[in-house]
Amino acid sequence: MSGDYQVRALARGLAILTSFTLTHPEQSLTAISTRLGLAKGTAVRLLTVLEEHGFVERAASERYRLGVRLFELGSIYGQTFSIEQAAHPALDSLARECEQTANLGILNEGQVVHIAVVPPQRPIHFAGQLGARELVHCTGLGKALIADLAPETIAAIVSEHGLPSRTPKTITTVDVLHDRLAVVRERGYATDDEESFLGLTCVAAPIRDATGATVAAISVSGTTTEFAATDYAPAVLAAATTVSHRLGYGVRAKIEGLRSED
Repeated sequence: MSGDYQVRALARGLAILTSFTLTHPEQSLTAISTRLGLAKGTAVRLLTVLEEHGFVERAASERYRLGVRLFELGSIYGQTFSIEQAAHPALDSLARECEQTANLGILNEGQVVHIAVVPPQRPIHFAGQLGARELVHCTGLGKALIADLAPETIAAIVSEHGLPSRTPKTITTVDVLHDRLAVVRERGYATDDEESFLGLTCVAAPIRDATGATVAAISVSGTTTEFAATDYAPAVLAAATTVSHRLGYGVRAKIEGLRSED
């Protein structure tokens, strides 16, 4: 058996697996062969191998469905693939592209915690601190993390941590905070325009998991003068999208959209 044939067989087997969706959880042999443009004999051979290894199983009326082996592999992936692992390639690329410090933060006890910091490859830059805690109302990461939270949850965070003023530009009222969060939701990213430290600006975007929930945020931080001359938002949004997709966000919707045309 040639190497090219083996590669084609593997590609076709994977195509069969990805042809199952929420709208097509069970498929007949005819449906699979037609949808993928495979001869029935080829489809039977591939399905037989997949069934032997637990990747598909027989349902009622000689139809096929995904097998338990895929659930096992998905569980392994979900339990061992951390947000930090998912984000590090994007953080590295973001720091190189923007030549600014790239940060990854999560929400913990109503505050931002920096769980990854990647400096740019230049001698003078903003130095983020790994493990540092920050308030949500005056940081880009913080606003990106809480933008989708329920009003009562935001109220609880404000009640516990307050809205202390750090600079003349800091948000210090709940009404203004909600107005800014509405802007974050509308445009998809948040900013810290010298709200935590004078001379420091940040652009951040939320990272979502397969359920659509915000589980982290990614940002770049640097001097306000450099940010005033450059629009870093597209790069940050692209990085957030890349990490979100690695965590499964949008994959189901994309597949469903493609299959709805069938």
